[in-house]
Amino acid sequence: MKRILCLVFIGITLAAGQSSAEQTAASWIERGDSLVQQGVYAEAVTAYSEAIALDPTSTDVYLKRGIARFAAKKTNCTEALADLTEAIRRAPTNAEAYYRRGIINYYVINNEQGRKDMETAAGLGHPEAFARLAAKDGTKKGETLAHPTVYFDYDRADITAPYRPLLEKVGEIMEKTFSAIVIAGHADSTGTEEYNQALSLRRATAVKAFLTEHAGVSPQRIIVEGHGEKMPAASNDTEEGRAANRRAEIIGLTGISK
Repeated sequence: MKRILCLVFIGITLAAGQSSAEQTAASWIERGDSLVQQGVYAEAVTAYSEAIALDPTSTDVYLKRGIARFAAKKTNCTEALADLTEAIRRAPTNAEAYYRRGIINYYVINNEQGRKDMETAAGLGHPEAFARLAAKDGTKKGETLAHPTVYFDYDRADITAPYRPLLEKVGEIMEKTFSAIVIAGHADSTGTEEYNQALSLRRATAVKAFLTEHAGVSPQRIIVEGHGEKMPAASNDTEEGRAANRRAEIIGLTGISK
């Protein structure tokens, strides 16, 4: 009987130890995230390393440590690239990992690999990767990337008359310049998060429909995203702010000067 109780006690102790280790790894990641927000990148690297030591199976922590390493010191390129490559190995569809690795490859003048990473990130729907590729390939001197924006009435997803000329201009530019765009739909915080997510996607889809049906753009050149209420452009505490958040942004377009 004593032996059985002893074995039970040992089992409980081991289980508690595993749970404690998992919580500690999570707390180190949380600490690293907090340090990154404060701009204390070297200490964030230490925190993420502690998390990896306790739980080396986490994917995101390699991405976080790679970003923090490069931010802490640009000479940490080799270590940062190793972390980002490990993040990609563990999650081959992680667009952010490819995008971040592409930035570092460009920094060390490994332009061919940098472009490959950016193309992969863009193919996975990363809007900043689209913008960087456009800036390198299609932007003429004196021109800048812009985010043409369509705004919507409350709880609506239809394209109103003032924005039709803008979208027709977008179609004209796409005929001459960049190969693809991302349309990112957004909503204000009125209503449930689930409803706003669907509404934001409907808005992005409405812009895509206009471009394909009235501006002659191939649907294969357009990616739509719905961000719901998660990325406000202004405060949702005022009507003016909410109106600014009811929008769809076109990302990655070249040829429009600000």
